[in-house]
Amino acid sequence: MSKNRETNSEQNMDVQDKEHISSSRRHFTKAGLLASPVLMTVVSRPVFGVGCLSNMLSGNLSDPDRGECTLGLSPGYWKNHPTAWPMSAGVLPDGSSPTGCKQCKSKQGGIVSWDCTGGALFNDYFTSGPQDSQNRSMLEILCRESGSDEFHIIAALLNAMTDPNYVLRVEQVKALWVDPTLGGQIGDFKAFLNSTWT
Repeated sequence: MSKNRETNSEQNMDVQDKEHISSSRRHFTKAGLLASPVLMTVVSRPVFGVGCLSNMLSGNLSDPDRGECTLGLSPGYWKNHPTAWPMSAGVLPDGSSPTGCKQCKSKQGGIVSWDCTGGALFNDYFTSGPQDSQNRSMLEILCRESGSDEFHIIAALLNAMTDPNYVLRVEQVKALWVDPTLGGQIGDFKAFLNSTWT
């Protein structure tokens, strides 16, 4: 019996010593890492990496439980559903709202003209970065310049304005228009935006 008590007593001391050592190591490691530039790199967020965008850009380092991101709608959806826009997309000659691109176009003598007036102007929403030299509405750009950078950024803006859980916020969309790499975080502007909608 006394031999068993001695063994138990030694085991208890071993466990206590191991816990103390483990606690000391955790304290040392935690203190050491907090001062480490490597951890600062991992922990610090890029200027534009906030919320859902941060989850998307950080890959394995992101916390999957932090926020819920939703994919937005494609540029094709927005150009064919202008009544779903959060602002006026334009007005037909009869004063009604268009329900798609075809209503805004007419063809006479082989020349296609744009018949819708008013609507949200690209330059009014993207005041920094490249401007539309013709000061056209976003609907006209969507309908006439399929696949362009403007085509993509307009869809991103409409998604950000209508869905609070979209990957990008409005200010991030505008920043992306000014710097299509978001400070070197994005390699291919169009591919990135295509990955943010269904």
